[in-house]
Amino acid sequence: MQGVMETWAAYRNNPPMEKTKLSYSEEYELKMKFLRVARSCTKGIFTIDNRNKKLVGDLFNYFLGLPGELDLRKGLWLEGPVGTGKSLLMYVFSEFMKSLRQGFQVYICSSVTTEYALSGDLDKYLLNENGFAASPVPMCFDELGREPIPSAYYGQKMNVMQHILHVRYSYWQTTGLKTYVTTNCDANKIGEIYDDYIRDRRKEMFNKIAVTGESRR
Repeated sequence: MQGVMETWAAYRNNPPMEKTKLSYSEEYELKMKFLRVARSCTKGIFTIDNRNKKLVGDLFNYFLGLPGELDLRKGLWLEGPVGTGKSLLMYVFSEFMKSLRQGFQVYICSSVTTEYALSGDLDKYLLNENGFAASPVPMCFDELGREPIPSAYYGQKMNVMQHILHVRYSYWQTTGLKTYVTTNCDANKIGEIYDDYIRDRRKEMFNKIAVTGESRR
């Protein structure tokens, strides 16, 4: 497995050329690892079927830095109805990437806004100067559009997620920093809640992925 880890790290540090891919054995080992992590962290709830097989495969390639359907330079924007598995997918890939020492944290947007109301501090979602990395890091914001708006800290009101997305867009432009989002909101709702600037930047900053179908709940 160490050989697979080293090969994968090389892909991450040096973006692959077109048509570059892992060997069959390396890919198989990583897929088996992914399934073990997914089953463990969801207590067997997570399943791959005809409804999500292609999406899981696309995300698998994306997070390993392998060429595929998704643009490796952009973040992820998973959009669709309640219950279609958006949050679970990001949680599973968060844990999988942590197992490869390249994890990212998933934050529920309502918790982010509550934290701001209590502390007035958004550092870890932006500059992250006080964090372990002491610099901005990739992260996922779950359930965008369901948080209370505005959030107030000692009377200072803010559309917290709008602010975070604005700043992280600037980071993406200058450093390529990735942001991942799940939401039930369509384009019109995003424009209504966060303004047209955020709505229009989605295609530029993110791979926009429609997650549809019947509820899995």
